[in-house]
Amino acid sequence: MDFVSNIKRYLSDEFITSLLEAMDKERTNSLILNVAKISNEKFEKMFPKVKRHPYINNVYYYNKFDYEFGKSFLFDCGAYYIMDASSLLVSKFLQIDEGDNVLDMCAAPGGKTISICLENLDKHFEVISNDISYKRALELSKNIEHLGLGNVIVTSNDFSKIYKNFKEKFNKIILDAPCSGSAMFRKNDLAKSDWTIEKVKACASIQLELLNEAIYMLQKDGIISYSTCSFSYEENEEIILETLKNHEDVEIINIEDNKDFYRTKELKEAIHLFPNLYEGEGQFICLLKKKGNSSQIKEQKTNIKSKKILNTYNLNFKYEKCVENTIYFHNNPQDLSTLTTIRCGLECGSVNKDIFTPSFQLSHYLNNENSIELTEEERKRYLHGEEIKKDLSLQKGYYIVSFEGINLGFVKYNNGTLKNLYPKGLRH
Repeated sequence: MDFVSNIKRYLSDEFITSLLEAMDKERTNSLILNVAKISNEKFEKMFPKVKRHPYINNVYYYNKFDYEFGKSFLFDCGAYYIMDASSLLVSKFLQIDEGDNVLDMCAAPGGKTISICLENLDKHFEVISNDISYKRALELSKNIEHLGLGNVIVTSNDFSKIYKNFKEKFNKIILDAPCSGSAMFRKNDLAKSDWTIEKVKACASIQLELLNEAIYMLQKDGIISYSTCSFSYEENEEIILETLKNHEDVEIINIEDNKDFYRTKELKEAIHLFPNLYEGEGQFICLLKKKGNSSQIKEQKTNIKSKKILNTYNLNFKYEKCVENTIYFHNNPQDLSTLTTIRCGLECGSVNKDIFTPSFQLSHYLNNENSIELTEEERKRYLHGEEIKKDLSLQKGYYIVSFEGINLGFVKYNNGTLKNLYPKGLRH
C-alpha cells in the first residue's frame, strides 16, 4: 500500500489532490519569540517582512530568502526559537496552569517544551523534558541553555522501563509520539522515500504503548496532549479510539473550532492540520483528560546549600543539585533519582577550590539589568572570543555583557579588560 492509498481511508479524492498539491510547494518557515529578551515591536522593527501568526501569540512566519534567522546572533542569544507553526499549536491548546508539573515524553529537539515555556512566561511551572536518545537529548539541553529557561529538567530515559515509578505524578503530559512522518515529506526527502505501511503499523504499536504509559503517570483531572506529524489514520484516530475503549477513566476534550482545522467524523474533537488548510507542515493533535479529582504532589524538603549564590543573583529556587562541580537549581518536587538527567534545571555555575564561576545559561536566564552594554564592534569581537578593553568603574569580578538590551554571556572584569567567557564551541 502506498501513501495515497493509505490516506484514502478517510480523505476524499478531491481533498487528497489539494493536499498533494500543497505538499509539492515550498515549506513554510516560522519562529516563536522569547519576549523576555525582545519585544514584538522591536523584533518587527528589525525584521519588517515577518508576518504575525493570526492566533498564536509571539509567533511569526518568514521567508527564508528574506532572513536567515538561524545565523543571527539573536538565535544564539535565545531571542527566538525556529519551529514549525503546526507544532506550535500544541502549546496553545495545552493550557498551562500555575504550579503545573509537566512531562514531555519524547521531547527532542525541544520545540514543544520550549513553546509552552515561552507561551507562559508569566506562570510558575516545571517541566521534565525527556528523550530516549541521549544524543538528541544533548541537543535539547543546548536549546534550553540558549533560551535561558530555568524551569526545565532535561533527561534521557526509556519510560517504558521506569514509568511505574511515576504513578499519577504529572498533571500535564506532552506525548509527541514517534511516527511515520508524512507531514515531513516536503521538509525531508528521506521521510518521503522511507514511508511504508509497515512503518505506519510499527509506529502505531509504539504509540499505543506510550499513551498507556502516559495515562498511568497522569494525575486525575490531568491532561495529555497527544500529537504526531503523520497523516495516517492508524497513528491518529485509531490510537485514540482504542485508548478510549481500553480506559474508562479517560475522556476526550474538544479542541476549539477553526476553519484551518480538519476533523474526521469518527473523532470530531481532535484535529488535523493539513498544509492545504493551515500554514504549516502538518500535525494531528488530540487532548485527553483523566477523570477524577487531582491529588497533590508531596513536596520534598527544601534543600539549598548555596544560598549565597541565590542571593547574589536574586534567584528564587527551592532545590539544589550538584553534579561534580556544577550547581543546578530547580523547583520540581519530583524524586529524580530514577532518571538519567542531563540538565537538572538552571545550570548556575561551577565551584572549583571554593571559587564560583557563573554559567552561560545563567547569563541567558537573568535580565539585562546592570549588564555591560557593548557596541556593535565589541559585540562581534565578543562572539569571536576576543578580550575587550573597556575602562569601567567596576570592581574585579564577573559581569554580564549585552547588546541592544539582550544578554550575550559573562565576562571577568579586571583592570580595564573584559576577559571573554563566551563558550568556545559557540564562537564565530
